[in-house]
Amino acid sequence: MSKRKLVLRSGVLFVSLACVFMATAARAADADQRLAMRPSSLPSAPTLPAAAIDPEVLGFDEIAFVKRKPYSSDHYYTDINNGTSPDRFLSDNGIYVYNLRTRTERPVVTAAALPGGKGFIGKISLSFDARKIVFDFRQDPGSGFRIWEVQTDGTGLRQVSFPAEDEADKAARWHRSWHTDDIHPCYLPDGKVIFSSTRSEHTVLCGGSSHLVAPTLYRMESDGTGIERLTRSPVSEFCPVVLDDGRVMYHRWEYVDKGARVAKTIWTMNPDGTRPLGLYGVADDSTTVYMYPQPLPGHSHRFVCVGTCHFPQGGCVGAIMLVDFGKGIRFRGPDPHQADYVPGDSRYSVTNITPHVFVERRTEPGWHFLTEQGAYVHDRNGQQGHLYTHPYPVSDREFLVSYKVNPDDHYKDVANAYALYLIDLDGRHRVVHADTQLSCWHPLPLVARPVPPSVRPERDPIAAAGDQAVCFLTDIYQGMDGVQPGTVKWLRINESLPRYWSTGRRWNPSLSSSSWKAALWPRVQWGVVPVESDGSAHFLVPANRAIFLQALDKNFRELQRERTYVNYAAGEVRSCTGCHGQSNLTPAAAPAGTSLALLRAPSVPEPQPCDLVEHGGDGRAGQVIHYPTDIQPILDAKCVSCHGASDPAGGLRLTGEVTQFYNTSYEELARKQLAGPIISEFTSFLWGDRGNHNGGYLPPRQLGCPASPMIDILVDAAHAKNAQDDHTQMLTSRELMVLSRWVDSNYQFYGSYFGRQHPQWVSPDPANPAYDPADFRRKATFEEATGFLAPEWHR
Repeated sequence: MSKRKLVLRSGVLFVSLACVFMATAARAADADQRLAMRPSSLPSAPTLPAAAIDPEVLGFDEIAFVKRKPYSSDHYYTDINNGTSPDRFLSDNGIYVYNLRTRTERPVVTAAALPGGKGFIGKISLSFDARKIVFDFRQDPGSGFRIWEVQTDGTGLRQVSFPAEDEADKAARWHRSWHTDDIHPCYLPDGKVIFSSTRSEHTVLCGGSSHLVAPTLYRMESDGTGIERLTRSPVSEFCPVVLDDGRVMYHRWEYVDKGARVAKTIWTMNPDGTRPLGLYGVADDSTTVYMYPQPLPGHSHRFVCVGTCHFPQGGCVGAIMLVDFGKGIRFRGPDPHQADYVPGDSRYSVTNITPHVFVERRTEPGWHFLTEQGAYVHDRNGQQGHLYTHPYPVSDREFLVSYKVNPDDHYKDVANAYALYLIDLDGRHRVVHADTQLSCWHPLPLVARPVPPSVRPERDPIAAAGDQAVCFLTDIYQGMDGVQPGTVKWLRINESLPRYWSTGRRWNPSLSSSSWKAALWPRVQWGVVPVESDGSAHFLVPANRAIFLQALDKNFRELQRERTYVNYAAGEVRSCTGCHGQSNLTPAAAPAGTSLALLRAPSVPEPQPCDLVEHGGDGRAGQVIHYPTDIQPILDAKCVSCHGASDPAGGLRLTGEVTQFYNTSYEELARKQLAGPIISEFTSFLWGDRGNHNGGYLPPRQLGCPASPMIDILVDAAHAKNAQDDHTQMLTSRELMVLSRWVDSNYQFYGSYFGRQHPQWVSPDPANPAYDPADFRRKATFEEATGFLAPEWHR
């Protein structure tokens, strides 16, 4: 174990590594030969001034913190899965308080006093009166994290959350001996506790079917009763914190037709789960993970957080970032190694206040560190620079942090690598407290705070009874650059389906949805609703779903796509000014008078014309998009006579032979991108791993039908491909609409996560006579696709 020498001189605590910082700064002054390698105004290494921290200046005497080893995680979101290896469980792990005046620490509670005697404590949160601490605790590697509470004086220790009543059933749907986990608790203004939990039974989409869990947000009474689910995000949500106005700020990982590693965002919502609102990161187009946010005192539109990497991990360590989402800029500025980088550049929303370390926007895994030679080096093990996490703003210029002092220490394998420091915008680093055996985390000043107001929005009782929410859109054309008023006629309501534990595959060979070459999740359509001539819309959406919209023209073809999702609570009434994809823009002045959509009752999602019974459909608004049954029959009937197996026209073969993951026609269309640009969220057909790309905002008409060469040929009689054979007459109006809907789906092949997809299962299974080959790549019903439990034919 690496240990730092702690020396007390003249009442000031120094870290022996201070000489490293000073030497680095001195050498940088005369290193002329390095200028060619450095962008202008390249940041210097942190400095450690010889000045004691005055409690009078800070305004508090004591700091609560966690003492333990780093997480052993290998990804930023896997603390639950592999973040607590057996060697992390020690009796001295605990919550402590450090006194700045006496320079002494006292334990509040240690693992020795908790079940098992050698548990692991993750994150802490302080009550508004600074008298209680709520925390997550894991007893041993085989147990789930649970929420506990203790008084700051060490009394009143009690367990708050317990395993779910159906814990055994939940575990069986994942794998044997598994469990749920409750982590990242935070006190709410009304006395309840909000936390992140795997009770929702979601899995991470880019992992195997039963590989990694994805927690979402819940709340409960202070005694652990009344557990209520708040969010329905398909992937992980973490670290909720209460803002001064009573809302909750939290981290959300998401992707709707984006790379899987480029949308690690910060959102807010009301404590009851209503009105989720993206603050920053939805269009950042960077692999940086914005984690552990804290609001800046005195600012309603700024927060501090750690900017970490997707992997490797050890509890989310990286750079300290200031984010001003009030600027309304979707993306951060240049990285510190780029020629146009300017330290503290006020033109952008994000400022890295520790620019000697950063996460390059396209590079995973690892960090980039500033070297003594003046250049940046990419390091996967974090052993060439300093790392930070858990910032807490003392003011809008000073921040308590956990700080890896020795640049040479591995990011997670040195037990005492991280100490508590006070850093500021000028680059000064002052040591607060360090331990010779363990690292120090989550510093929180023991100071009472005003209790924010309790936000209790009203809900529509009729919509709530129908498990729906009411939406009002003022003007769809705000933010729709290049789309003329009157063009948008409909909105398509889609759901991004989560992958539940019940979708796990219990047979071999099997294929995982993590191998899909476009989106890693299926979407279903809940129906369409009209847009009025003034651009307004008033409609119902299903509650407690991950909903995103598409703006459609008169032919039900996409003009713009909402590449994020919103969870609507039952009975929630939600309004939006336009289709700009930003929450902080000032809307243009609206014409006088009431929007046309408000002159009537909210529209109920209805079927597209292609789904009406009189046109050959099933008459339902809710539709599953499944290529083998929706699209291949159209191609078989109308296309394979020319685009068949033998000498296909134009070299395009549209036959339906089964391939390992898909079929022949699908792979032909996808590889040639004939249905428009394909956004591969993880692996791709032609370009390898695309998880670090495609996170930026896209203007209208960039995806789907407007960008599809195939649709152009099918609808434009003047197209060159129609000179000899007029393709515009080949399909019926219903067939064209069904095909157009698929084109607008980012190359969706499977309509659900369920069923056997490996080519072996196209034939009977001699070892299992009960298996019916009709279930091979079977199309799920709408209820099955959107359901929580797997259908019988999947099990």
